[in-house]
Amino acid sequence: MREGRRLGRVIWAPVGAAVLSGLVIGAAARLLMRGIALAVGGLTGMSLAGTVGILVVFVVLALPAAVTATARPVIMHAGRWVTAALTGLMAARTGVGDAKIIVLADDGQLTPITVLIAAFAAIVVLHGRLAQYLTRRLRALPESPAEVLPTPDARPV
Repeated sequence: MREGRRLGRVIWAPVGAAVLSGLVIGAAARLLMRGIALAVGGLTGMSLAGTVGILVVFVVLALPAAVTATARPVIMHAGRWVTAALTGLMAARTGVGDAKIIVLADDGQLTPITVLIAAFAAIVVLHGRLAQYLTRRLRALPESPAEVLPTPDARPV
């Protein structure tokens, strides 16, 4: 029975971490996208389908980092950078579509746009780190409530 719990934790911890980190980073990315749209004076509508799509993509992109969180350091770092590279590639593909608007932006708009793009780059790198951190934390949780509570000392006082 204990072996089944351990196997479940090995499987579900990375999946749960990918979901959590994907939701957090995806929501931050969606807000940054809206900020860039506001900065350039574009359309700022956020559709539910678009937001859900972005969150799902970020959850899927977190999987390489989450799965390699407890591997050897070389594999762990590779998983983190695969997540960062894939997330960065997807962000760059989206950003290239908005490049014309950004290039034609006024001088007063360039500073907020630059700050928002730098923030986007930071969350791209943070995506893999967060997925691995959450995986390690989820795997370290106690297996049962009995492990959380200390056992009373049987020695007389």
